[in-house]
Amino acid sequence: MKPTLEDLEDLAAVILVPTEAFRKALVEADPSLAEDLAEAFGEPDSRTVILIPSPEDDAELEQFLTPHRKALAIKELEFWIPDAARRPVVDESCFDQWFEVEFHSVVVSLGEED
Repeated sequence: MKPTLEDLEDLAAVILVPTEAFRKALVEADPSLAEDLAEAFGEPDSRTVILIPSPEDDAELEQFLTPHRKALAIKELEFWIPDAARRPVVDESCFDQWFEVEFHSVVVSLGEED
C-alpha cells in the first residue's frame, strides 16, 4: 500500500553542524584525523540530521533537545574516535561548543512503515 499525503507524519529536522571547536577537540584526541577532518568538515554531508516530532515552538524544541545534548555529543565523537579511552571528556557544555544547530520545521517522510 502506497502512503498518501494524509498518512505523512509531522516531522522536523535538527541538523548538527560541527564547529571549529569540535574539530580541534577531535584533533587533540587523535592527531591522525587532522587531514580527514579538514576535508570532511567543509562538506555538507558531514552534518548529522536528527528527525524529531515537530515542536510547537522554540521552547518545545529546547525541551526536546536538552536531555539529549550530552548523548548526541558522545555519539558524534564515537563516529570519529571509536576507542572510548582516546575520546575527550564530555560535559554538559560540550554540545553547545561543538555544534551549531539548524532547525528545519517541515520534513516530509514518504517511506513506508514496516
